[in-house]
Amino acid sequence: MKDSDLTRVYEYIKEALPWAHGHQLKALTTFVGAIFEKQTGCQAQLARTQGCQEAACKRLARLLHNERLPPKWLAEGVAHQALRQVPAFGKVRVTLDWTSEGDQHLLVVSLVVGRRAVPIYWRAYRQAVLKGRMHRYERAVIKRAFKLIFQYVRPSRVRLTADRGFADEPLFALLEQLRVRFVLRVKGCVKVCYRRAWHKLNRFGFHGNCRQQTLGQLWYCEKSPRRLWVHQSRARAKNGAWQTWSLVSNFAREAPRAAREYARRFSCEEGFRDTKWYLGFKQARIADVQAWSRLFALFALALLALTTLGTYCLLRGAPAARDLLRHVASRRRGRCELSLVSAMLSLLQQEASLLACLLPFTKFKLDATLDNVS
Repeated sequence: MKDSDLTRVYEYIKEALPWAHGHQLKALTTFVGAIFEKQTGCQAQLARTQGCQEAACKRLARLLHNERLPPKWLAEGVAHQALRQVPAFGKVRVTLDWTSEGDQHLLVVSLVVGRRAVPIYWRAYRQAVLKGRMHRYERAVIKRAFKLIFQYVRPSRVRLTADRGFADEPLFALLEQLRVRFVLRVKGCVKVCYRRAWHKLNRFGFHGNCRQQTLGQLWYCEKSPRRLWVHQSRARAKNGAWQTWSLVSNFAREAPRAAREYARRFSCEEGFRDTKWYLGFKQARIADVQAWSRLFALFALALLALTTLGTYCLLRGAPAARDLLRHVASRRRGRCELSLVSAMLSLLQQEASLLACLLPFTKFKLDATLDNVS
């Protein structure tokens, strides 16, 4: 991409990271543009987008190992920018999940936009550091992330979803203290007090063809009892076997509502797929975990920019938006595997001038999705 095409990207990153100086902003802008062009986390391939590959490799290495760019500051800058773009009304759904490559792990807090989740806050750890401390780090990240979120969004608007690996009593206590509404999946071996007796969740059966049931507001976990709404939902997998969700919530009184909220957690998995496979972060090979976290910041900025562009260009419902979408989805029949991110990236490769529509004050449409698109 030409430098003139990346002017708005530079301004967007400057708005997200106002504390960064000129050389840092230029380097961040250059390699976010390289991600748009090459869709890879391989440093050598990103450097090929520049005039001199050897000089570009050194420039990227200096950027990723620059101690004056703390990963914590980069993550908070991305969070502030994303949260400034959240609309003033409506529910704000947040997901929490881990992703890993080898012995390097990322704990990511993501904002759900349509059917995809955009990373807005993260921390990187090595496997050796996590041993015996994983839940402690999870609570620390949640506490910091929601401190940032509550600067822009009221607690009553937030909905948190997470997988069963996060469910434990200290986390429930923290979420109650923060007044966050949540739906979490829990393990079937946990006991609940039902009709004055403790039973494992996986011992409750479904009656007839029932797919969802609410057990009620029960005491959850015999060792550290806490009253939560307990629900169960089931569905058949592709192989025909039943899969059951055991869900707990502090606000959803009905099983269908809890299941709908928890189903939005899978937007986080789709977001990881966009980041790791479609944009190419999985190809990154960096031994230093801090440098690896800085590289993830480049991908988080790229995803945030693509989501902002997609909101402006494709989710407005105007005839121009439909015409743009036809460039990437016109020959697809039925539903197609095309996210807002991949659609916008395909359009940028056809017409880089669309970057002129990248504005840092564009408000996300959190519940909007592309027509005929998964």
